[in-house]
Amino acid sequence: MDKLTEQPIPPPQSVEEALENAHRYRASLIETMPGLIVHRGGRVLYCNTALANLLGYPTTREISALTHVLSLVPEDALQAEEKAYARCLNGELRLEARRVKRYRADSSLQWFDQLLETVDWVDGPAIMEMLTRMRHHPANADLPRQGQLLQAAIDAMPNGVLMLDKDLHLEGANSEYFRLWDYPPGMFPPGTPVSATLDYNHSRGDYGDVPRKETVEALSARLRVKGVANAEREVPNGRILDIRTAPRADGGYVITQYDITDRKRIETELREAKERAESILQELRETQQQLIVQEKMASLGQLTAGIAHELKNPLNFVNNFSDLSEELFDELLEFLNPVKSGLPSDAVEEVDSLIKDLQSNLRKIGEHGRRADRIVKSMLDHSRGGGGEWQSVDLNGLVEEALVLSYQASRTQDSGFNATLERKLDPELGELDLVPQDISRVLVNLFTNAFYALRRRQIVGADPAYRPTLTVTTRGCNDDVEIRITDNGTGVPPALIEKIFTPFFTTKPAGEGTGLGLSLSYDIVVHQHRGRFDVSSVENEFSEFVISLPRKAVAVDSGERRKR
Repeated sequence: MDKLTEQPIPPPQSVEEALENAHRYRASLIETMPGLIVHRGGRVLYCNTALANLLGYPTTREISALTHVLSLVPEDALQAEEKAYARCLNGELRLEARRVKRYRADSSLQWFDQLLETVDWVDGPAIMEMLTRMRHHPANADLPRQGQLLQAAIDAMPNGVLMLDKDLHLEGANSEYFRLWDYPPGMFPPGTPVSATLDYNHSRGDYGDVPRKETVEALSARLRVKGVANAEREVPNGRILDIRTAPRADGGYVITQYDITDRKRIETELREAKERAESILQELRETQQQLIVQEKMASLGQLTAGIAHELKNPLNFVNNFSDLSEELFDELLEFLNPVKSGLPSDAVEEVDSLIKDLQSNLRKIGEHGRRADRIVKSMLDHSRGGGGEWQSVDLNGLVEEALVLSYQASRTQDSGFNATLERKLDPELGELDLVPQDISRVLVNLFTNAFYALRRRQIVGADPAYRPTLTVTTRGCNDDVEIRITDNGTGVPPALIEKIFTPFFTTKPAGEGTGLGLSLSYDIVVHQHRGRFDVSSVENEFSEFVISLPRKAVAVDSGERRKR
């Protein structure tokens, strides 16, 4: 009617002019009347002449003969119209005009304002669709083109864009949004509640095995933000999206989705490269530490070998002359036996007593000389070893050998010292890979320190009920083996236990210890053999050292010392 009021018809001057004005008025009136079409299930039930005129058909028969009402709808709007018709029949569509486009008889496209309403038609409910041509005001003349340009601009954006009104209904979305979320184009037309998209996501398993209603409500509530909110989400197609929700001044919301899959991949690659570089650096440091330990061991082996050789020469003289003295003493007895018969009885008794003492002294010299020779030989064996080579070794045998050697050495220094040795060696332990001479050094050092602590408590404590006891235990623990050495000696004060692995630190009096034994032992166990070295102690009660070694020589992170 706007066209009629904008161009008033002047009073007629003749009958012909009056008829002409009437025809013109009728044409204008028909042009402004809404087109009406009623359909159900796609079949056209009724349409008026105004619709035929709007779409450029000669009569209504051509429209009624259409195979499906959707044949008037362009392909890119088919899904949106199907959903709008379905919501109309279900009573879900709001009574407000929608902007739609339809094919005219000449295959051109025309934009219309549309109203949908459910009506009872003959044998059931149907959809009544009213179409009116967009008004020809200058302000509206270019709206379809402007809308197309705006949609094209939004579709050209590299990020997904979703616009919601204040009630969380879709107002629009670009094609990238549908692509990122794997939605068919046009699946969610304007007016669709956002909960419908979330419900669809749940139905295809995006959120896992969680309750549908509670999940959809919780996710919908998160969209009602008061400021910009960021979140990351991995969608089913494997892409990672950075989702940003921002409120609009009119109460609606704009949600943008940025595809950050490539960025995340690059970040992961950089992180992995950094980890590999750090791992290589750690391996280089461990290798450097092993070389330092091997140099220390080589120097110590050379020193031990030198000392043993220096001791062996005078020790050979002692053993040789001990054997020779026994032979000469036997010859002397053969010479004295005939002479003794001519001596007084008291003189004979004196001679026999001297002979027994000499024989006893010679036996002790020979016995302890041979014992010292065994110790020197053991020192030479440990200094040579296998040249620092890794070997498959019976650990129980190695422990037993070191224990006996250490105990003999301790009793050599103090013949009055005795201790109870308790062995709890696992018979199923088997063999493991290690450098035998280096582990022997560790064991000898620990056993020697334990015997020192036992003797120290025995002397200082002066407790007649005290029984020095050393317990050595071995056991297998999956891929590792454990050596546990426990003594009931003096123990270590809590203030000193933190320092016992420090080079040149010793708890022994000046001149009795170098402070290198435990430091070298720690290097051998932790850095060379990739094991663990644990210690616990209570002063004047006990000390316990626990060594854990891998069965196989593998490149793993260095063990760490623990103090309990």
